[in-house]
Amino acid sequence: MMTAHAELESQIDRWRSYVQRNQAISPADVDELEDHLREQIADRQATGLDDEEAFLVAIKRLGNLDAVSREFAREHSDRLWKQLVLLPEKTPDNDGGTPPWRELAVVLALAVGAGVAVKVGFLLIENENVFVRNLGLLVFPFVAGYFAWKRRLTPRAGAVLLISYGVLAAVLNIYPFSMGGSTEVLAVLHAPVILWLLAGLAYAGGRWRAMAIR
Repeated sequence: MMTAHAELESQIDRWRSYVQRNQAISPADVDELEDHLREQIADRQATGLDDEEAFLVAIKRLGNLDAVSREFAREHSDRLWKQLVLLPEKTPDNDGGTPPWRELAVVLALAVGAGVAVKVGFLLIENENVFVRNLGLLVFPFVAGYFAWKRRLTPRAGAVLLISYGVLAAVLNIYPFSMGGSTEVLAVLHAPVILWLLAGLAYAGGRWRAMAIR
């Protein structure tokens, strides 16, 4: 059975072999990059990461090898670290990611939208208890909207998100709560937890099971 150290050396060897096939990188540069990789791994191990985690973080920190690392990850996509090393594609319309100003504009717009939704809800919902029950529901669409935009939510995950949100909204507003009763208190306490889990689903983009660990 291969030891953890032997497995790490095997990973580094596979990475080195792949990098060497890139004709734009000279053998001397490969040696230097490997030394840098090993230094990064040692630094990560010193913080308490295991060998595989240290390798993952180290290879992602090789900024000059983003394209090579991405192709390497594509060719070896069957393990967790090989999938996590995948970096965003660069396209003519997306040169390495969303421009900071655009993301800031989206965040500010959604934040303002959430504030307006809460204010409108406060004005329209006369019963204070009902407003408190629905407070999370008023804010959640804007949080989920940001994650859906940022993480490219899959249609299936979007459907699950909408159905779950609808069911929760129906329960909080149709169930005949006794005002101030223990059932209503439990609903108010647990609704944010459920919405937080749904926000996690939006953050994962519906791909939480795409990385299988062997």
